Amino acid sequence: MKRMASVLSAMLLFAMAGTTALAHEVPDLNRPGEITVQMMEEDGTKLDSGTLTFYRVGEIVSNNGDYNFDLTGAFTGFVGQPQDGSTRETAAQLLDYAEQRGASGTTVSIRHGVAQFHVAAGQLGVYLVAQHQATEGYKPIDPFLVTIPYSGETGYQYEVNATPKVGPLTHADPVIPPVAPPATPPADAVLPQTGQAKVPVLVLAVLGLGMIGGGLLLRHSAKKDANEA
Repeated sequence: MKRMASVLSAMLLFAMAGTTALAHEVPDLNRPGEITVQMMEEDGTKLDSGTLTFYRVGEIVSNNGDYNFDLTGAFTGFVGQPQDGSTRETAAQLLDYAEQRGASGTTVSIRHGVAQFHVAAGQLGVYLVAQHQATEGYKPIDPFLVTIPYSGETGYQYEVNATPKVGPLTHADPVIPPVAPPATPPADAVLPQTGQAKVPVLVLAVLGLGMIGGGLLLRHSAKKDANEA
């Protein structure tokens, strides 16, 4: 947990870089924000399908004028230990944690090369961005972390842009074909016989009853002969 907190705090320090010159300014934690993810190839080809999911994993907390990140919501129990302390490793572990516990996020569609997520007022912090539904013909992007607000030259920025690496599928990438549902047999189809056939069962039942009846008759005749004697 301490290692995780240090990684998030390092992200916050990087996001808040330049605040020395803006010592009088503090982030407005009640403001709304916006995260815009550019989904396009290096040649400018814009993706136009698939989705991105945004998970709020950390909130900004003030401690005597200093600001830190605390894990929040479904992620408060996360105790991962990133091997190299990188945000990429942290993002991968957080996504695995979210999937194992069914954490809920907000899913938005990719349209004309852009996926835009509106951050509600009071919901600033650290967001995990993941792709569960890739664009057709493309690999899903690697999960990554975004901090909002972000410190810019003119102060805190509440509209953040991110540009992850996008790549098409290649012949080496496995493609899982869809599973076709089983065919429904026509109404007049003759289904194969399973279990014991009905006709032999009926014959055996009749024979059994006949044998029982014959036995009762023989027993009755025997009692009658004994009485007459």
